[in-house]
Amino acid sequence: MNKRTFRLHVRRAAVEVRVAQGLVLTVLLTAVLWHREQVSAAVCADTLRLHILANSDTVEDQLLKLKVRDAVLQEMPDILAEAENKADAVAAVRTAQRRLQKTAEDALRREGSGQTVAVRLEQAEFDAKDYGSFRLPGGTYTALRIELGEAEGHNWFCVLYPELCIGSSEAEYEDDAENALVFGGYEVRFALLDGAKKLAEAVCGIG
Repeated sequence: MNKRTFRLHVRRAAVEVRVAQGLVLTVLLTAVLWHREQVSAAVCADTLRLHILANSDTVEDQLLKLKVRDAVLQEMPDILAEAENKADAVAAVRTAQRRLQKTAEDALRREGSGQTVAVRLEQAEFDAKDYGSFRLPGGTYTALRIELGEAEGHNWFCVLYPELCIGSSEAEYEDDAENALVFGGYEVRFALLDGAKKLAEAVCGIG
């Protein structure tokens, strides 16, 4: 084999290694993204959210919203006491809808407000949300929706199940991957990405 032929073989081998590296990374990164999407979907399926809509954005209406929030959250430990999963929590809240409506109405009346209250369970689309101590991915969630008056003001969101916004609860999801995503932010994604890169380097003999 002459030098020219040898150089061609070397170049071809180098190209083949780069192509193999690209294919491995593509497959692994696709798997990482698929895994994250699956975990995000599981979080959505296993979460019951609370969504309170104020009558308007006036200071008075926003304060009324917080009064209703406090009154409703005070009822929740009793309502959700027997809930062992999301389905149980939804059933308990559905049973307690009239109680929760009265709770909200009473909170408004104590403040001298005649605003109406509408309470219902719904499937709703939520954007990704950072609550400080935890964050939720965007997606379709089951939510307890409480509308005050015209419900045209800023909203208040939180999580009823697991009981992440009730008192000092340390509730968590049953699945470790869901906990990693919710309580660890996006660190789970970067950990998987680092693993994918290292595996690609090992397979392709680079690094």
